[in-house]
Amino acid sequence: MKDLQKLYGHPLPANRKGSLYNAFPYPTKISPEAIAIYIACHTKIEDTVFDPFSGSGTTGLATLLCDQPTKEMKETARQLGVKPVWGKRNAILYELGSLGAFIAQVMCNPPSSKQFSKIAKQLVFETEKEIGEIYKVKDPDGKYGTLRYAIWSEVLICPSCKRQSTYWDNAVTRSPLSISSEFSCSKCNHHDAIVNIGRAQEKVFDPMLNKKHSRKKRIPVWLYGRTDKKTWSRKATVKDIKQLKSVQSKFSMGAVPVHEMNWGILHRKGYHTGISHLHHFYTDRNLIVFSRLWEKTNAYSPDMNAALKLLLLSYNASHSTLMSRVVVKQENKDFVITGAQSGVLYISNLPVEKNIIDGVRRKIKTLTDSFKQVEKSESSVQVFNQSSTDISISENSVDYVFTDPPFGDYIPYSEINQINEAWLGRLTDNQNEVIVNSAQKKGAYEYAELMKQVFSETHRVLKTDGRMSLVFHSAKAEIWQALVRAFKESGFEVSLSSILDKVQGSFKQVTSTIKVQGDPLILLNKSKKKVNGASVNGYRDEQAIIKGIVGNAYHRANSEDERTPERLFSRYVTACLESGIPVSKNAKQFYKIIQKEVSQFQHV
Repeated sequence: MKDLQKLYGHPLPANRKGSLYNAFPYPTKISPEAIAIYIACHTKIEDTVFDPFSGSGTTGLATLLCDQPTKEMKETARQLGVKPVWGKRNAILYELGSLGAFIAQVMCNPPSSKQFSKIAKQLVFETEKEIGEIYKVKDPDGKYGTLRYAIWSEVLICPSCKRQSTYWDNAVTRSPLSISSEFSCSKCNHHDAIVNIGRAQEKVFDPMLNKKHSRKKRIPVWLYGRTDKKTWSRKATVKDIKQLKSVQSKFSMGAVPVHEMNWGILHRKGYHTGISHLHHFYTDRNLIVFSRLWEKTNAYSPDMNAALKLLLLSYNASHSTLMSRVVVKQENKDFVITGAQSGVLYISNLPVEKNIIDGVRRKIKTLTDSFKQVEKSESSVQVFNQSSTDISISENSVDYVFTDPPFGDYIPYSEINQINEAWLGRLTDNQNEVIVNSAQKKGAYEYAELMKQVFSETHRVLKTDGRMSLVFHSAKAEIWQALVRAFKESGFEVSLSSILDKVQGSFKQVTSTIKVQGDPLILLNKSKKKVNGASVNGYRDEQAIIKGIVGNAYHRANSEDERTPERLFSRYVTACLESGIPVSKNAKQFYKIIQKEVSQFQHV
């Protein structure tokens, strides 16, 4: 127990880097290296580890690392003052989401990395040979080169004179680089906020739906290319648009799933105009390329087919669709081209069309390296694509649980993942999805009830002396209360708590007005007696907790991170949980309350 107290006595660093972490983009992931340290500190060799909310399989990857820890993992353990028992373990993963379970199965049971690299390169080479001309474009000197990516622009309609002009021409300046929020018509001089200006639409024949379809009018406005080894960029012209239509007509489409989008809570009247089906997320060119790549994977054996599809999906939703975008950074003279925003289905005014062949080719090394890192592990991982409300595992058979449950209404996984799941032909049945989601008619009560079913099953399969480490994040007191009710009524109690110290916050944590950086990490045991609110850590009430955590941050902690409002909120939550005191404050309420407490120390 002393070793565990050391482990939970310091924030656990969870870096968002490395081939295993970067192999596939998935919301709210934790680095497997960090989880592996926890597994090796809580279990013995040959023990069984379980994760009822396994997402993309990070707990499984962590289990595979337990018998082959990296130098960085060993050094982190030394700095934490703990002595993990490295060696073989066995993991059982349950995941309701079809995409998460697919990723976990392939990543945790990978093919030969050497064979995968050879076949993946062959797939890209053959596709480029067949249809690479589709990305052919002239450089500024009039020579033919290859398109790297193109910025497209929505078309605006002046409400006064009805003149059409691109968002790019109205909002973008390149020297200095900026994007304006104001509209000014060059014909009639009408001024307004650009958000109030209507967007032009066009009717096109949709071969997937076999009928005419109305969509937002978008045109390419700026091209980035490569000729031999030289990269360049230039303004797009009418000739480029004509050439694009001409070259696209040469190539047939591969099989594309006709999937009507289940928007749930994610539809936005403005930027989702004209997008009713999966294929509307792609430019015509990129839909041809991706569908041809996808179709060619079927020529390979089942295990290699799955690995190749994982490769394609790892690039697909984030980079192959109109959700790719440009970002302006102060220190950069040109746009930063980035992928889709995590946790939403956002399409910007300036979507980016990337060269999928180039992108998938670059991704091969990352996936190959991730396979190579775990392919020799003697640990085993079983993946089940089903709900954890009914677990087919024997009673008292699990030694340790590490899990990262859905955070209330934070990420609507089944809605976000459907773009990739539609290509797989395996859509998630969200009936038992543990979530707060008005489209599914699930509030905090339904969320707590489903969570309770999962925790009750987890309690059943966990050994009497087994433990569960639970990572959780929410800025809402209501969600924390639902979580606590669920695990208490299932027979668990809090033993210790810590912070999972993410080096980089997720998109929502970084951009949200109310932020919680550093996720509370809680150690749960099977209850030996009823919790009546008696303090475990010396705090008797909420006021004492707030004074105590602020005092500790300024008197004892040497890190500035411990003094941020976000970290103080996480400490407040964990102190409440350890003390058996209800989490009654939302992050916004908490930040307001501590202003006075913090100011006393800041002016000393």
